[in-house]
Order: sequence, then C-alpha cells, then structure tokens
Amino acid sequence: MERPKFGNSTAAAESNAGGGQGNDKKKRIKKMPGPKEMISHYESQGMGTEEASLKVIEDLQKVLFRMAVTSRENGGATGSAAGTTSRKLESINSRLISLDMKMDSKPSYPQTLAIGVASGALVQLFPHVAGAAVNVWNAVRSATKSNP
Repeated sequence: MERPKFGNSTAAAESNAGGGQGNDKKKRIKKMPGPKEMISHYESQGMGTEEASLKVIEDLQKVLFRMAVTSRENGGATGSAAGTTSRKLESINSRLISLDMKMDSKPSYPQTLAIGVASGALVQLFPHVAGAAVNVWNAVRSATKSNP
C-alpha cells in the first residue's frame, strides 16, 4: 500500500534559502498535513468521501498509538509523561466512542419516514379520540348528577 507523501515544499525551500549558515545542521521540518489535505489525497486515489474520512481517522489513530508506544519503549518518558500520554489517549478514545454512539443513534431514512407517518396519523386521529373522551366524560358526569 502506498503511503501518502505530504509535506510543505516551501518549508524545505525556506530552510535552504538562508545562505547555508547553520542550515545544514538543522533538520528539515515537514509540515503535518491537515485533515482536508489527507482526505483530498485519499479521494484522489479513488476513494469515496466516507472511505477517505475513515482512512484518515485510522491513520491518525495509528500515529497516536505508535507515538505512545515509542515514547514508552525509548524510556525517555518519565512515569508522569507516560501517564499523561495514556490519559490523553483514553480521552481521545472515549470521544471517538461517544461520536460513534451518536452516529449510530441517529434514525435512518426509513425510520424517519415511519416516524413521520405515525405522527401524521396521530395528528389526524387526535380530534376524534379527544371528542370521544369528552363524550364519555359528559356521559359519566350527567349520570352522576341525575342520581340525587
């Protein structure tokens, strides 16, 4: 599978435009692509918008987990930094789960149509049901008044 090649070509040009004084020692910093750039990259490979969005989310999750694992394996992270990373990952995971549940709880088109039909039928039947209830109430009231 081909990995997307992102980067800011102007950042590389700016790092070389300084006249060579100390620029060789500096690392070239690549600008991380934004979500829109990543989605457009995957769409240009023939994926649909939804597929591209899911692929971008998957890539970002992989990067997050890889960074967390790398920081723990290098031993450069102290206990508090590892705990902070773990908390951040748990927070992100809980937000993703919450978003997923919200998306699953939305009614689909057939469900929305059924709700609309049911509410329309209820609106049509309400005056008849209310009138029948009033008639029953009046009949009971008149029956209890006539017995002194």
